[in-house]
Amino acid sequence: MVDLQGDHSLFRLLWSKLKGRTFRQIVWGVLFFLAAALVVGSNFLSGGYSFKEGQVCPTNIYAPRTIVYVDEEETERLRDEAANRVEKSYQEDADALQRQHGLVNKTFDRIRELRDAELSPEEKKEQLRSFLSQEIGISASELDEISDSALLAMLAAGDQELDNAQSLSRNLIQEELRYGLKAEGLNSARDNLAYKVTISDIPDQWEPVVSAVLVHILEPNLVFDNETYQRRVEQARAEVPEVVRTYQAGQVIVREGDIITKVDLAVLRQLGLMQGRALGTRLIGVLLFVLLLVGLVLFYLARFRSDILKSDQHLILYGLVFTLTILVAKAVSIINISNQAEIESLIGYLLPVAGGAVLITVLFDRGLAVFTSFLFSIIVGMITDGQFPFALVAFAGCMAGIFGIGSFATRSDLLRGGLFSISLANMGMILILGLLNETAPGLVLAGMGMGLLNGITSSILALGLLPYLESAFGITSTVRLLELSNPSQPLLKRLLLEAPGTYHRSILVGNLAEAAAEAVNADPLLVRVGSYYHDIGKLKRPYFFIENQISRENPHDKIAPSLSTLIITSHVKDGLELAREHKLPPEIQGIIEQHHGTSLVAYFYQKALESDRPELVTEEEFRYDSVKPQTREAALVMLADSVEAAIRSLQKPTPGRLEGLTRKIIKEKLDDGQLEECDLTFKDLNKIASAFVRVLGGFFHSRIEYPEAALITELERRKSRGAVANQ
Repeated sequence: MVDLQGDHSLFRLLWSKLKGRTFRQIVWGVLFFLAAALVVGSNFLSGGYSFKEGQVCPTNIYAPRTIVYVDEEETERLRDEAANRVEKSYQEDADALQRQHGLVNKTFDRIRELRDAELSPEEKKEQLRSFLSQEIGISASELDEISDSALLAMLAAGDQELDNAQSLSRNLIQEELRYGLKAEGLNSARDNLAYKVTISDIPDQWEPVVSAVLVHILEPNLVFDNETYQRRVEQARAEVPEVVRTYQAGQVIVREGDIITKVDLAVLRQLGLMQGRALGTRLIGVLLFVLLLVGLVLFYLARFRSDILKSDQHLILYGLVFTLTILVAKAVSIINISNQAEIESLIGYLLPVAGGAVLITVLFDRGLAVFTSFLFSIIVGMITDGQFPFALVAFAGCMAGIFGIGSFATRSDLLRGGLFSISLANMGMILILGLLNETAPGLVLAGMGMGLLNGITSSILALGLLPYLESAFGITSTVRLLELSNPSQPLLKRLLLEAPGTYHRSILVGNLAEAAAEAVNADPLLVRVGSYYHDIGKLKRPYFFIENQISRENPHDKIAPSLSTLIITSHVKDGLELAREHKLPPEIQGIIEQHHGTSLVAYFYQKALESDRPELVTEEEFRYDSVKPQTREAALVMLADSVEAAIRSLQKPTPGRLEGLTRKIIKEKLDDGQLEECDLTFKDLNKIASAFVRVLGGFFHSRIEYPEAALITELERRKSRGAVANQ
């Protein structure tokens, strides 16, 4: 039998596992993947038409958007026509006639040599055939057509006859070259030359030999000048301007009943209205492209920001910012901004992806923002149908936004820095591209205006979305921390006025903790701001804390140690209440709650042990009822707070005493188990101690001691001198 109960238990176990963090990450990942695929694929997944040239259009087809494009096919056709009209260039070969006359002379000289040689007629004939074959280039088949009697007749001729034939041959060659002979006219010239030989005074029996010799000697004296010709062809092609076609959004491309032409098909392809490939093929291409983007993002996060992969909130936040950015870019790309085609074609300069880069910089870090900006620019190129200038401007704007905000303290600084940086980078890059491409000045100025508007839009989007993202995801951004560090914050102003000793202690604790954070690669800004607020609970009863008891009696002298401990330890809970009331970030609240952990209030514990009934005293009564530090930052504030308090009681703080007491305090916290829930190592603790000592050495440096009597005498002397001067 089947164990249904066991199967259900297994199913519930698997389902509970799936409902965990991995399952949530998969769900969010799929949603963001689909959104990205929708944005990227919107340019590629439309069904489109499947028309052919000569087909009758069954319906009116309208342009879905304004388009300005170069008709490459028509431009190439016109340029080919211009190239074909270019006449070929020839250069005269001045030595051609001389070479040919030389061959004629050489032939007749050889005939004379053979005629006078002491050889048999057969040997003379064979040597003449060999000469005609090797020196003149007459083929064996042509030589076979020349009879032996013709060759022997020439070998038996007298000097006068040979001289006449030689002179006539030279004249015939010269006559053919008189008006210039080109390669394409060579065959016709040879036929003409052979005919002239037949009607000349050359003996009939010699005609086959002389005709064959002259036909093979004849060559063109006008040589084709390919370099000049190609230069003229390129010039002719360059003089033909590009055929630019403009179609306004809503304009009829092809009317119902019209015959579809090549031009119509080209326009439809430019608008993406033709079926270039099967829909399934394009869908696979889009999905693979988006998968590549996702793979790159996961690789980067795993390599450099594994903490984001481990946090649902951070991973979802990054995916949301990424998706929102490309969705906004896609929405802007389909806006009809002008009725002028040239202006409408510049819409790609308006895509505000730099806003997403700024958000990632503020919410995460610059490294991730730079990497994401590279992906943003690729997607901009896809959205704008592969327009490289738009992608380049988008990347420049992102880089300017990331590094342009610099060190900011308020949201207005973020707005100004991002606005000016992004706008200037966009305008500068558009100007450079305009100069490189020799774009009309009017279009360059229009593009620069869009770059300015892009910077404004990007900054406003980043600033507008930032507080909502911080609130929704519980993210404490750098901007928020910098705002909280401003002394004009209500809680810090109250601390300065109502508990000045605590305020100044917090500043020193912040300096100590910040130096230690830099040494162990913690978050220095979070540590410093957390230090400023860690003791705000003392605002409820400021004079119960020694640093605020200036010229006052110590109220703890009149109450029991247990009550004093209760008052002292309650400042943690009071601080948490104030932090929640003023909506301080969770990280700051965590530092407030954890900065004492479960430490022992040693002074009052020892005082209680000195009472009449020490056996009734338990250590748990004199410990903070709180949480041990869970983060490196909270632990640093705890150590800095403890070291600062201990150093104040140190008499004559020499460098050796400062270091000894500092390391003793850190060791006590370690032995007490206060650091067991954070990830500080022994190596980190050594670095922390060194950082504390370095900062404390600056505060407690040695001073020159002035004798009190001498000081009073000097003051009296200056006072009397001032009175005389006033009189």
